[in-house]
Amino acid sequence: MILVNLGCGRTYHRDWINLDFEPATPEVRRCDVTGRLPFADESVDVVYHSHLLEHLAPAEVTRFLAECRRILRRQGIMRVAVPDLEGIARAYLREVEAVRAGGDAALYEWTRLELFDQSARAAAGGVMLPFLRSLDPDQLAAVRTRAGHEIDNVLAATEPGRRRGALTPTKLVRRSRRVMAEWLVLVVGGGRLQASFREGVFRGGGEVHRVMYDQISLSRLLVENGFGAPRKCTAFESEIPNYPEYELDAVANIVRKPDSLFLEAIRR
Repeated sequence: MILVNLGCGRTYHRDWINLDFEPATPEVRRCDVTGRLPFADESVDVVYHSHLLEHLAPAEVTRFLAECRRILRRQGIMRVAVPDLEGIARAYLREVEAVRAGGDAALYEWTRLELFDQSARAAAGGVMLPFLRSLDPDQLAAVRTRAGHEIDNVLAATEPGRRRGALTPTKLVRRSRRVMAEWLVLVVGGGRLQASFREGVFRGGGEVHRVMYDQISLSRLLVENGFGAPRKCTAFESEIPNYPEYELDAVANIVRKPDSLFLEAIRR
């Protein structure tokens, strides 16, 4: 079987073909998933992407799903994981009632941030990152029930003084162009326009959420784009043979991103 993992970040398996715009390891190939995917028509058995779709603008989603459908064989499986808008909304309402009853406000504040922060933020980490850094161990443990252990990786990666990844020639050129553009905007339009320019560059960089999905909206989206029989499942359930062994959605029976909605659909 040919298994493809799109926008994988650091979550990959060597039995899969793993693609990402910024490869974290040599096992991951570089690919801009908003363009043409590097596979022949109807050549792939499974396409998987996790917490990717919500980062794409609606026009990009249409092109992306068309590409996923193009490369999948008929009756091939597409597995999608996204933040679950319905689950987040229900969790927020539960925590509102818990705080009114005298409970700790940390989990309430986290669910509130889940609703809007990654869509509204204007800089890396948004409000979520400083909020996580402000929590005591008990509060952080409570937030982990919503966000999973990935928040520990986020906190570790953003520690002051931590070394960043190697500055490749491509990154150096990209950074130099951005600095020059910022300088020109400052000269022509002043500081306020420069701040707006920086925010626009950030928001176009892939971190923000462009759309939020629930089971209804995601199922409709898949059907409208040529996929049939969308089925909600858990991190451990799949029509993909031996799926839990790949540990893409869960490791040692612990779900990586507990706030997720998991759907599988068939390529028509």
